[in-house]
Amino acid sequence: MKYVSSKQLAERWKITERSVRRYCQKGKLPGAHLVDGFWVIPDDTPKPKTIPEEPSQLKGPAKQVVAQRSKNNHYGIYEYLQVNLAYSSCRMASNRLTRNQVIELYRTGKISVAFEPMKVDDLYEMENHFMACKYAIDNLLEPLTISQMRTLHSHLFYGTKADRTGVMRTGELRTSSHEYGLPPTEIHKALTALIKQYEAKKEASLRDILDFHVQFERIHPFEDGNGRLGRLIMVKECLRHQIVPFIIDDKHRGEYHKGIINWDINPSILGDLVLRAQGHFEGKMDLCKLFQYQRTLQPE
Repeated sequence: MKYVSSKQLAERWKITERSVRRYCQKGKLPGAHLVDGFWVIPDDTPKPKTIPEEPSQLKGPAKQVVAQRSKNNHYGIYEYLQVNLAYSSCRMASNRLTRNQVIELYRTGKISVAFEPMKVDDLYEMENHFMACKYAIDNLLEPLTISQMRTLHSHLFYGTKADRTGVMRTGELRTSSHEYGLPPTEIHKALTALIKQYEAKKEASLRDILDFHVQFERIHPFEDGNGRLGRLIMVKECLRHQIVPFIIDDKHRGEYHKGIINWDINPSILGDLVLRAQGHFEGKMDLCKLFQYQRTLQPE
């Protein structure tokens, strides 16, 4: 992989070098790292985008999520989305942090250590998920691309043991065979075709999003983390298309996997699970509004 300096990137993007360094420090440039005190960044790194500048384009849940994105609000739907999506999705991938630990980590950047040993990767993966979700919200209105997926994958796994030891190349499409996915030589073509077919519809329905998810998981484009990435993409696309998002609880992992396997012959398995999850999310949205209202009534 080719790398460039922060100065070279600043000249390319027509911003200050200080801004590029700030992006690096905040983890907004996946793969950027220090070498002898200087930042080096992958040459194909895209410039980070901000929250959509036209709130009028946003409706429904997306408007609430984006409105709370930059606020330090610990009772809003944005925090609920961040915490519970990270907890449930990572839990499906064997992360052992408790929900209370995830909340504490999100709010304070600290964590209360349990009596049992804790894997360092559990912390990396959870913090990385927060960053990936933030990136997805910041790029909410952007169409799906392979480049965007690679960036999200880099956010999810940068700095983990698999990344540090070279077991997995974060942000890179799979190059080895996998029992659940397509041969490596077919991945890019299949993923490109899937995205093209999906984006051609302009306005996706919930069924379109679920079908995309199933086909994405069957392609299995990355070495690891396809489930976490796929579930994050579903949330982004629901918000983008003004559909109530959903978080699949890890307790329903078996039903979720069964739904993916049997999608072609019985789509109601996954569909019913998602509809229940949507109902739960709508209830949480109402509850978050109530919490926010109660807090406004509290004296300064």
